[in-house]
Amino acid sequence: MADDLSLASLGLNPNLAGRVPGQSYNTPLGMLGEMAFRQWVQSNNVPFNPDATTPQDYDMRGFYQGLQQQNPKATTAVNSNDGRLHFPDYWKTPLHQSFSNESQWAGPNAPSWNEQDQLVSPNGRIVFDERRPKTLADLVGMR
Repeated sequence: MADDLSLASLGLNPNLAGRVPGQSYNTPLGMLGEMAFRQWVQSNNVPFNPDATTPQDYDMRGFYQGLQQQNPKATTAVNSNDGRLHFPDYWKTPLHQSFSNESQWAGPNAPSWNEQDQLVSPNGRIVFDERRPKTLADLVGMR
């Protein structure tokens, strides 16, 4: 199997372990649920495109369903590092750049967060640093 560096250089998340991402990370809501979800996205200015046809890095439908079912994990907060609304890791898919062991899809080797807001792989390597300012290379996907 390819190592983390070569998977990342190919634009693939190493947490997928060579698997091809699929639509299975999207929670199905049914017709009425989908209509209510889309209204919720629009009414609350949720940063999510419900019309996207490619696999997503966040299961926003799952988060919405959690809200409706009063799941205690379905909460939001402002991220102190970037001042933006943050949704819980539980619904992050393996396609997310900060996929962690807190996701429902995490395997035993998924990275975990430390006290410095860094995502650390089991071997101790920092794979994502939320406090590090983003550079142009980060924004265009070169890092």
